[in-house]
Amino acid sequence: MGKSVYSIVLDDDVIKMIDIMAAQHGTSRSNMINRILAQQISVPTAETMINDIYSSIDRFFAGHSSLALALQNGGSMINMRSALQYKYNPSVKYVVEIYENSAYLGQLKVSVRSQKPQLLNIFEQFFTLWAALEMNCCGINEDEFAIEQGRYSRLIRLCDNCNYTGYGDSIAGYINLLDKAMKEFFACYAVSPALAAENVQRIYLADLTNNISRL
Repeated sequence: MGKSVYSIVLDDDVIKMIDIMAAQHGTSRSNMINRILAQQISVPTAETMINDIYSSIDRFFAGHSSLALALQNGGSMINMRSALQYKYNPSVKYVVEIYENSAYLGQLKVSVRSQKPQLLNIFEQFFTLWAALEMNCCGINEDEFAIEQGRYSRLIRLCDNCNYTGYGDSIAGYINLLDKAMKEFFACYAVSPALAAENVQRIYLADLTNNISRL
């Protein structure tokens, strides 16, 4: 969804009201006009897209999850936080970024807030296993994800006949599955890394749905 500069003539009184509305919504005059016009002709904007996805994710996690949800960067990204039951309870950050004019809907970025080598090593082992499951079960390509020290990123694919509320449900389900599997891996790793891997695979295969696998 591209943007261009247009010259239009509007009444001064209209602009005054637009500026008041823009200030109330914490946005610019141009964004406010774009939002009003888009609503009138039922065309989704980048703002409405991410708001629909955010609202859907928020409903999914409301009242039954430890994930804390928030918008950031002026509403262009969805930010979630969780905590691992490991030494010092390190936090895990999930960020969903929605793209415009791209072959992909967006990208999920996962990072752990720690500099402990042992924890970072376990984190990397988990996502190496997770990526293998993704490639085998969902057809994810090697160029669609990346594993770095304390970080994992994964492109979110577009799918046919899916609205933004549906995308939100699928993204929420995916993150919920990922968070559940990661916590299980860390909880079991000290007892047996092999058992931890087996449990992650069991959780992944049991909880994977068509809505999640299409991302």
